[in-house]
Amino acid sequence: MRIAAIIAPSATDFGLNVAAKLACDTLTETGETVQVFNLDTLGVGIYNGTDITRTRDIMEGIKTADGVIFAFSALFGLPSSSLVAFLEYFSNTAHENALDGKPCLILGISENGGERSALEILSQGILELGGFDVVRIGLNASVASVAQKSMIELIERQSEDFYRILRQNRKYVLPRQQSNAASRQTIQEIPQERDYQPRPQPKTQPEPRRLPTVSVGDLYKKHNLDNMSGEQQQDINKISAMFAKKYVSGDDAIVEQEQPVSITTPVNSGFAGERNIKQLTAALPHHFNTQLAKDLETVIQLNITGMDGFTGHIAISNQECFFYEWEAEKNDIIVITDAKVWGDVLRKKITAQKAFMMGQLKVRGNFVLLTKFDQLFNALV
Repeated sequence: MRIAAIIAPSATDFGLNVAAKLACDTLTETGETVQVFNLDTLGVGIYNGTDITRTRDIMEGIKTADGVIFAFSALFGLPSSSLVAFLEYFSNTAHENALDGKPCLILGISENGGERSALEILSQGILELGGFDVVRIGLNASVASVAQKSMIELIERQSEDFYRILRQNRKYVLPRQQSNAASRQTIQEIPQERDYQPRPQPKTQPEPRRLPTVSVGDLYKKHNLDNMSGEQQQDINKISAMFAKKYVSGDDAIVEQEQPVSITTPVNSGFAGERNIKQLTAALPHHFNTQLAKDLETVIQLNITGMDGFTGHIAISNQECFFYEWEAEKNDIIVITDAKVWGDVLRKKITAQKAFMMGQLKVRGNFVLLTKFDQLFNALV
């Protein structure tokens, strides 16, 4: 996918270039192509009503993009003058449809608290040009520096949401003010793919689609505990029989019988217990594809939430893999997800990348490692 990024600073930067670069880098790390246009360095200037040569390359980038970023610094609750001047170029017939159907990320930064009103003004302008803002990032430089961890995480998280929306290829049909009845009739004939008001209130992101819930009893029936042979396989069969006696599967519920059986398994044994996601994760080094890890040196921090949640990390070095039951001092990527989702990733019921796309798995750091994770380890059953 292609993304066009329009950067429009005012006389005072307030950290805009740093924030915009962080958003663009986050999207680039996902494998997308980001084409950056800085209005300050390009010297676009005020539209004189006829000459559009200075914006030809920018408009071509917008027309061919799957999504657009508008990043600006704000003064007195207004977007930067360079951005306002640039928007006038859309009034030319050659550019009037450039934003049609384009999802946009708008990022505004100020030092006096005017970023929210500036974002609202820009949102209305984008709407009238046929685009729609799906993600808004408002930053106040007087509260915290863009270099602070909280600001960095906010920009990364919102940029990830924008990436997911682009990947899901959501379609919107927007009403636009037209000057003649024929144009209005054309819009009415377009099938509406979602309700959208001409003057929308600030939007919140929809809840990500969740996978259907699966009971623990169903998982025991669908999966063996591990692939072993001989005496070890006999032990596994005995344990499976114990679980079969202990649990009776119902409709999305588990009914425990009167005589429960307690089973304790050492974490480092490599045993892939269905009920303990940490034990399943601890078995990853036994399923590590050594030949695919040449020259790979990385630390993957795991923050797993839910009933079977835990904190730990996976270290890969010299084509060897180790699991540790504590938080790493330094890491290259942080994975944050629910224990059930993480269990599905380990069992190859869903890829880590797909879980991220569906909003079930959050990532901080090097996104490329997320795509490699599914290849580095075989499925645990």
